[in-house]
Amino acid sequence: MIAGLLLAAAGSAVIAASGALAPLMVGRAIQGVGSAASWIAALALVSDLAPPGRRGEAIGFALAATGAGAIAGPALGGVTADLLSFAAPFLIICGISLALALAAATVLPPDSGRRLPQAPAWATIRRSVGSGVGAVATAMTLGGGCALGLIEVVAPLDFDARLHLSSSAIGLLFAGSIAVDAALAPLGGRWGDRRGRRGPAVAGLALTATSALLLAALGGTLGAGVALGVFGAGFSLTFAAAVPWLDEAFGEPERGFGYGVLNLLYAAGYTIGPLLGGVLLGVASADAAYGLTAAALGCGAATLLLRPSASTTTAPSS
Repeated sequence: MIAGLLLAAAGSAVIAASGALAPLMVGRAIQGVGSAASWIAALALVSDLAPPGRRGEAIGFALAATGAGAIAGPALGGVTADLLSFAAPFLIICGISLALALAAATVLPPDSGRRLPQAPAWATIRRSVGSGVGAVATAMTLGGGCALGLIEVVAPLDFDARLHLSSSAIGLLFAGSIAVDAALAPLGGRWGDRRGRRGPAVAGLALTATSALLLAALGGTLGAGVALGVFGAGFSLTFAAAVPWLDEAFGEPERGFGYGVLNLLYAAGYTIGPLLGGVLLGVASADAAYGLTAAALGCGAATLLLRPSASTTTAPSS
């Protein structure tokens, strides 16, 4: 985690000092590596330190913090850039990252007593994602990331063409969706801890599918806001189940590696989604993109609901 925070700080400093495209891209790459490493380590740490029987809730709070940061970051960055300079937001992030690295070095428990993984990396991946909750979590993570990437490309273009909304209005609609996501994440995690993760998984996939249908069916700005709010709720519950499931599939001591795989799966889905959305917009329409999304996620929800297995119905252990 400390190395990731230091890399994030270094990347932010390079961006702040950049005066051309090449150093800007280098700084962004360094920042991306550092952010990924620190995010993965933070989630693994949250899981390690969660109280017995409350791992899902703890992970939900971590996901909620991510959502809150996704809302606050662009807004604060824009304000500080307007009031001060282009470099100001990146220097602030650099300082925050350094302070967090210092706090981590001071507060976090030592890793010397950790049991090291014994199996090779590929063997661990095959074992963990090949069956049971690992396979379900893998499919949900890919599908959720793909749905988000598709909606983030298709919906703004659709809103512009159909509703003639400004960029600011579209941004506020998506901020509202993220706010719903952040608010529900701890509740979804607690639901999974107490009742088993199959409930929030089915509800999350069904709500996300419903949101895609609402995007096609509802008219006006209010309808778009309702549809994106439902999307935020569904996305939140989906990952409130998928992330703890993948955590449990890898287990200790491969938990950190598991969150690295989670990051890779999410990135893959988030890459496929915009490409698929662009193709569907080019050859068909926004409604076709929404319909395909709803059908795929609805099939996933129905599969979990109608063909439960012991691995997805029992309440997970902490």
